[in-house]
Amino acid sequence: MSSLVVQVQNQTGQTHNYILSQDAVQPPKPLLLANVKVPQEGSAMITLDIPDPYYAYAITYQAPSHGSSVETIAKRPITLGKVQDDGTQTLGTTVQYVVTDKVPDLAVGALPMEGKVNAFEIRTGSDFTEKDAKKGNFLIGYGSKDQPYQGFTPMPASSFQIIPSQVFYLNFVDEIKGATVISEISGNPLKIDFSALDSPVSVLHNKDGEFVIEN
Repeated sequence: MSSLVVQVQNQTGQTHNYILSQDAVQPPKPLLLANVKVPQEGSAMITLDIPDPYYAYAITYQAPSHGSSVETIAKRPITLGKVQDDGTQTLGTTVQYVVTDKVPDLAVGALPMEGKVNAFEIRTGSDFTEKDAKKGNFLIGYGSKDQPYQGFTPMPASSFQIIPSQVFYLNFVDEIKGATVISEISGNPLKIDFSALDSPVSVLHNKDGEFVIEN
């Protein structure tokens, strides 16, 4: 399994908890993927495995007054669509998102594979409403075997072609407990596109509080 690495050098004069995510906004997104505590004038690495295979996820979240926590309801291994050497296309997995008595689940194999190139598909039915999804804090998305990487609110009777992203965001927070961010996230995340940058990516967090990529 390949890994993505971010080397953080902290020159802000304060200790920070640095987090890596695939969304640049407040909880319940971003889903916290990895974090490291770096003392003032110190440095540390954040390492994240590239999933092989990727997993489709059905998750829910709770948003207390400070931060959020995520619960995995179901996950299923998937394959992404790809173009073979002879030019033919192999379709990616199609996953059925089902809700029974307001509890989500994922079914694989019940539908033909319809994932496009570099993507897999999640289909939803009419067994829940938009209101159910928002009230129940439903999210669907993808990740590794061990954790979800990205999620969004599903709409009923819909089809989603999902392409796993190589774009991540580096940010910092004051306090983390376990995998839960319990304080506000800084408003100025650094976008790191691993499709355009070689790993490891070296980042300086300077005395002015700015992130600078040094690769």
